[in-house]
Amino acid sequence: MPAHRDLRALGLLLTILLASAVPVSAQSGADAAERRDISDAEWRADLLHFAEQMPQVHVDLYHTVSRGQFEHAVWDLYRRLPELEDHEVTVELARIVAMIGDGHTRLWLTPNDANGFHQVPILLYWLDDGLYVLGITDEHSRAAGGRVVRIGNVDVEEAWERVRNVIHRDNEMQIVSIAPRYLAIPEVLHALRITDSVDQVTYTIVDQRGRRIEVELEAIPDAYLSRLSNRPFLIPSEGDRVQLAMAWGDPSEMPLWLSDPGNRFWYVYPPESRTMYVQLNGIRDKSDETMAAFFARVYAEVDRQQVDRLVLDLRHNGGGNNMLNLPVVHGIIERPELNRHGKVFVIISRHTFSAASHLVTYLERHTNAVFVGEPTGASPNHFGDAGPVDLPNSGLGIGASTMYWQNSLPRPFETRDWTPPDVSVAMTIEDFRTGRDPAMEAVLAYAETESLIERMVAALESDGAEAALAVYRDFRADPKNAYASTETEINSLGYQLLGAGRAEDAVAVFQLNADAYPESANVWDSLGDGYEAAGDIARAIASYARALQVEPGFAPSRANLTRLTSR
Repeated sequence: MPAHRDLRALGLLLTILLASAVPVSAQSGADAAERRDISDAEWRADLLHFAEQMPQVHVDLYHTVSRGQFEHAVWDLYRRLPELEDHEVTVELARIVAMIGDGHTRLWLTPNDANGFHQVPILLYWLDDGLYVLGITDEHSRAAGGRVVRIGNVDVEEAWERVRNVIHRDNEMQIVSIAPRYLAIPEVLHALRITDSVDQVTYTIVDQRGRRIEVELEAIPDAYLSRLSNRPFLIPSEGDRVQLAMAWGDPSEMPLWLSDPGNRFWYVYPPESRTMYVQLNGIRDKSDETMAAFFARVYAEVDRQQVDRLVLDLRHNGGGNNMLNLPVVHGIIERPELNRHGKVFVIISRHTFSAASHLVTYLERHTNAVFVGEPTGASPNHFGDAGPVDLPNSGLGIGASTMYWQNSLPRPFETRDWTPPDVSVAMTIEDFRTGRDPAMEAVLAYAETESLIERMVAALESDGAEAALAVYRDFRADPKNAYASTETEINSLGYQLLGAGRAEDAVAVFQLNADAYPESANVWDSLGDGYEAAGDIARAIASYARALQVEPGFAPSRANLTRLTSR
């Protein structure tokens, strides 16, 4: 029987069950957190409500997962309800929500009154070489700054793989942003069979001296680190329920970018560097000042001081109201002396999401800004504006995207999962320990150079194709270019060479692109064009066929293949 018919049958069965069951009523958030004793019949009603409402609220529920896959997952969870505890049902429901495949369609597993989850007192953060402890309770302070190698029963890599599948996301950076928070929630870890307890978690940590230590942390009763739930970093304050020993030691020595993340927007102008530094931590007005008024002040100061560079720091910015973004962009466009390459820098990160990611897209398309840091946590075009799907018995609140924002180019021209930085900067645990800000260091050290294509062309003209390929390989090996996308540029260079009658050089360039982007149908189609121009029809046919393996409906390769094989 097709999956959607199964679900309708489930609805009919559930109606019969509920007719004879104890009346179902919505619980208040406080009752839900206190009781968390939801009957199977109540969960079934919630699942049916979820399955009915999600396609109605979401603008395009089946953009990534098929209707059959979605309904089968709901049915499977319905079938397993008698085997699961409440927290396990919640985590499995988050897994289904994550299947939908966009960052605004979400069921948060961070502790709240509805899910009744808790948190152990640890602040984790994923760096290039692993999962690190940025903060932990004083009694375990020697673990601060250490690297986590095991959580509960499994190595940290296995724990990461298990938790990533219950995280809503646009891209991998959103997983990197959220997973460390979930790895401090005992109910999540227990549901994923990472730990055996819903009350405590044991972490195995290699401390700063290389010693392997075990730390057992108990869940914080009736509370959680609220500041951790909505910010990427915990900055100790007297208002926190639990004080943590931090990896960086003295909070007064924290770098500028960590100095005031709770302030929605602020700026500072150190005259010695002639750099206007603006931190925008949310796309929302303040109670006493609008974003438009704030940026009017910023640009007036830019005009008055004649600054060398403007730095817009969006590292903490999880979004807000996209309609407030335009004054930020217009202020740059209106100042030709500012809107030049190397004058405006935008620092982005895994936490740059939603309306903040839209701002990045506007700046990328309409200004000459240089982007520094990590890729954004959202796609340039993405689903957003989550509408509520509230479950009546469990009290869980699920968000479903109600709009698709297309502020970048449409497909097939825009296929990126994120906006990458022009200059990639990775934080290390040593940066946190010493209070360094490598992103700002990269901004201040930035020097304009010839583009990759300019350097490749120069090498090609002076020393031939191998020299040009060596320039490309050196570019890819440089850490600051870790996320640079060169597909379009290299493809264009290949066609320039074809136009100049240099088919062999074009083939070498196209092959380079195919090696770098094997999942792009377009690069294989271009390689086919190169081989065809060089007279190698067999390889041209093989390249067009490879393009169709990658994307069966890719029209140019289909037409080229038909043309060559019908000769």
